[in-house]
Amino acid sequence: MEKISKIVPVAEQIEIIPLGDLHLGSQNCRVDKIKDMIKYISQQKDCYVILMGDIFDCILGNDKRLDLSERGRAFLDILDDATTLLTPIKEKIVCGLIGNHEYKLRKDGIGDPIFHLAERLGFKWAGFSCFVKFRAIPKTHRESLVIYCHHGWFAGRMRGSKVNNIERLAQHYEADVYIVGHSHDIFSTRSVKISWGGDKNILFVNSGSFLETAPKGTVSYSERAGYPPQKLGVVKLKWYPKQGKIYATE
Repeated sequence: MEKISKIVPVAEQIEIIPLGDLHLGSQNCRVDKIKDMIKYISQQKDCYVILMGDIFDCILGNDKRLDLSERGRAFLDILDDATTLLTPIKEKIVCGLIGNHEYKLRKDGIGDPIFHLAERLGFKWAGFSCFVKFRAIPKTHRESLVIYCHHGWFAGRMRGSKVNNIERLAQHYEADVYIVGHSHDIFSTRSVKISWGGDKNILFVNSGSFLETAPKGTVSYSERAGYPPQKLGVVKLKWYPKQGKIYATE
């Protein structure tokens, strides 16, 4: 596990965007929507990005998920594409997690594409899970925000099981916000803890995806497996450090 600190100038609103499950290299990846999101991020003044893993599809020739129609792009070309795609927001990327798709290449001895992307763009490699602590200066009413991030390990087809798995993280990891990817769902939920010092609102986020399940004219693993279609996009976190509040919007 990694621990990453990020000092940011205090602002009325600070936006934090968990960007993951892009699956670059898949024929089902909506590159147009990714470009729209990158344009949005680049135009925001106080905006920071956490890459949530599965940036790359990483499905090679020996993978059972590969369809012959998906052949044709060398992986190193996809790495170059990702570098070009993310360069306009490289100064805003705080860190990048490795996802299960990238881990497949790591496990097979090919290498870790997130590590190489981090080297190219200058952000911090964050492993499979990490704490990210944002600290706004000069000091504010709530000077810091602690986020626990995990690429994810569950992919149930019903949202209730996903909510339960994210909320269970609070039993073992202490944070203000918990963000998980992997399941391609996009939602947020809250819970409240009451302590001697008062109420503490905790935010749980499933970060979303840019991989279509079964678009017309393709044959993919997700379609063959009968995965449910998901809304594409991200959850945007709006942090108001002077007020000590954080909200989530899709």
